[in-house]
Amino acid sequence: MKRLRPPETLLGRTVLSLALAFLVFGVISTALLQVTLVRPYTRQAADDLAAFLVLAAQIWVELPPYTRPDYEEEMRTRHELRIIQSDIELPTTKSGEHAYLRYLETALSAHIRQPVRVHRHADQPGWLWADIPMGGRMIRLGFTESRLHNRALLILPLLVAVGIFLAFVLSVLLVRYITRPLAAMAEATHRIGQGDFSAAIPETGPREIAELAHKLNRMEDRIGQLLENRTTLLAGISHDLRTPLARMRIELELLRNDDNGELIEGLGADITDMEHLISDSLLLARGLGREDQAHIEIGEWLRNLAAGFAAAASPVKYRGSGSATIRVRINALTRVLRNLIENALAYSGEKAVILDWSAADENLFIRVTDHGPGIPEPERENIFQPFYRLETSRNRSTGGSGLGLAIVQQLCHANGWGITVSPTSDGTGSVFELRLPGSANRS
Repeated sequence: MKRLRPPETLLGRTVLSLALAFLVFGVISTALLQVTLVRPYTRQAADDLAAFLVLAAQIWVELPPYTRPDYEEEMRTRHELRIIQSDIELPTTKSGEHAYLRYLETALSAHIRQPVRVHRHADQPGWLWADIPMGGRMIRLGFTESRLHNRALLILPLLVAVGIFLAFVLSVLLVRYITRPLAAMAEATHRIGQGDFSAAIPETGPREIAELAHKLNRMEDRIGQLLENRTTLLAGISHDLRTPLARMRIELELLRNDDNGELIEGLGADITDMEHLISDSLLLARGLGREDQAHIEIGEWLRNLAAGFAAAASPVKYRGSGSATIRVRINALTRVLRNLIENALAYSGEKAVILDWSAADENLFIRVTDHGPGIPEPERENIFQPFYRLETSRNRSTGGSGLGLAIVQQLCHANGWGITVSPTSDGTGSVFELRLPGSANRS
């Protein structure tokens, strides 16, 4: 049996809570109305009718026989009451379990001090009858079933239900009025997380909500300024460091001879590592940068990407099939896949890296599969941290700055993509899967 889950949004949970609260209130109100109003009113109405029936029977018995027809006609037309002298007991059926009839039978029995039952006759539909012994006769008194339905008692629950409904609707509108700015704030924080600082939150609504929106807008401005300052700072450092590094490389070439050639080669490799570190650091700083989206045919685009690596003597094979058009930020996607492929090539040796894709549930999945030593499960989240390196299989000798996968994660986060890593089916490597949410037109 599928377990019901509560709504995830604040509005949904609040509406559900209000609905349950008003439902409980309605049940309690109905019970109280029954106990304090409906039952006492019904009992009093039944007692009044019983007294009226007994009085009508007494008057009929005491009237001269020749005036009784006129009296019977008047009671029928003015009070919808029929009076018949019953010498022969007619076949009857039960009157039902209506509370009013039970109270009426009790009241009639109390008035005449004999048991009385209210019943129906098959040949008199719509009428209820009570046989009352009076003056040595059996007087049969009939009244219409419409007396069982009191409009006041029907209108009162209806008014309560309408009142509860109106209160519930007004409460939902009020909650929606309050939660709408909160939803806008949640959307704004999501945009900020993706590096979009272009839209401010409307500072409207209740004072507390407006103040919160104002503070979030100020926070958004400050975060944007901090990120911009960070990028500017790292760009400046990168520019300032590259100049002396270039001079050092030239000077090393001038100093090269047979005696210090090995030393010069080592220093040149260190300079190359420093240049890569500077480039990767700058890419990480610009990870939240924005660019316009464009449509690409993913199959052809990935095939060209794999061909570019193959042209550089890197074993990358494309194994996708079909075609799909998707709208993405091409530069960000290129950087993510290049980093993933270069990372896979570093640990695959001479074995080819596989690049493929698939589409499912309006999501596009791009996979980069290597045949390296694999990644232990406890380390699969840590490898996306800046400068984090595994001590055994992924050491300094493999090259790189330790920022490639950190750049991948930051670009994925900035663009709303997902990135996961898992072992291959045969356990001989790792599969990095990039998920691009959104509709893809597949053919």
